[in-house]
Amino acid sequence: MFRLIFSIYLLLYFRYAEGDTLAYIQSRIIGHWVEPRPWLSAIVITLALIAIAQMAEKLLRCKGFEGKSAYAVTAWAAAMITSYYFVSSAYLTFLTIAGIIVTAATIAIGYLGKSKNTQKDSAPSFWRKCYPRLLQLLLLFQFLGIGSGVTDLQHYELRTAQALQTGKYKRAYHTGEKSYATSPRLFAMRCYLMARTQKKGLGEKAFEQMVPAGGSKCLLFPADAEQRLLFPADSLYHLLGSTPHKGESALKYFQRCAWLSSFNGKPNRAAIDYYLTALLLERNLPQFAQETMRYYPREVAQGTLPTYFAQAMVLYKRICEQPIADYHDSSIEANYTDYQDMGDTIANATIRNNTLRYSYGETYWWWYTYGSH
Repeated sequence: MFRLIFSIYLLLYFRYAEGDTLAYIQSRIIGHWVEPRPWLSAIVITLALIAIAQMAEKLLRCKGFEGKSAYAVTAWAAAMITSYYFVSSAYLTFLTIAGIIVTAATIAIGYLGKSKNTQKDSAPSFWRKCYPRLLQLLLLFQFLGIGSGVTDLQHYELRTAQALQTGKYKRAYHTGEKSYATSPRLFAMRCYLMARTQKKGLGEKAFEQMVPAGGSKCLLFPADAEQRLLFPADSLYHLLGSTPHKGESALKYFQRCAWLSSFNGKPNRAAIDYYLTALLLERNLPQFAQETMRYYPREVAQGTLPTYFAQAMVLYKRICEQPIADYHDSSIEANYTDYQDMGDTIANATIRNNTLRYSYGETYWWWYTYGSH
């Protein structure tokens, strides 16, 4: 029963907690992206580890040692496998020390249970027989749950990339949607997702997510080996219609892509939206307003810009002494007035920041004032 329960837990651990990690490890070993097969990977590695643990258990028993210590080593191996590519050498050392301690505790619990069951005062009850094994299982489960060094943010990056690769866009949207954790890599992949799938483009959704520090360069995929195994940057370059030149800044690259797209019979909306979003990330509202008038003159005149472009235009009109664009959207303007009125009632800067974030944290206005630089 011990082996069965531990095997089921290990299988579920590899399938649901670390399925994305196993797919990435396979990609690292092979050298290119591998389509995730979470159940197959979990079953294969679970069977392999349990088979080794079972042989080790029999060998230990033959030598007169506590056989269940083999499963403590198996738990350590599982945590090491899933953590190896994501943590420092110091963490692996700490994990090994913790594994030794857990193994020793497993042995101690096993011997303690045996000593109590051999007492002559009474026959051992079912509980007295089982509770040492239950304690050992709980210890191993806790060690596995805590031991994996893969952070939530790394899981979000892996799962978002795998969802993009397999075309499961709805799953990508829901990955880490309630978390404040973000990174330039995760932000860039989410923006790509929005540009590809949103009817109104990137300007409708870009600032709904957490925005990392770094400005417009956060829209580009990192140029490292990890990104090539997750989701290649060529996908973004194909979407925008050009690749960056050597030494070209991110903003200049997006500007060039938008400019090139304007010569086509059907402008590349993704390239234009990336450029305008890049300007917003740089907080360059005057140039944003100028370029929006150039690329979206009809939408400006009709007051039908995507949400975040409209919010930026309203903000620009309020803070610029001589605005070049007179954008009107009554609902967004009323919302901005409420935002200002709420902020004016709170004198303490920290409380004002937190209060406005709760009510207006998904607006460009809040990010422009309080977001990361």
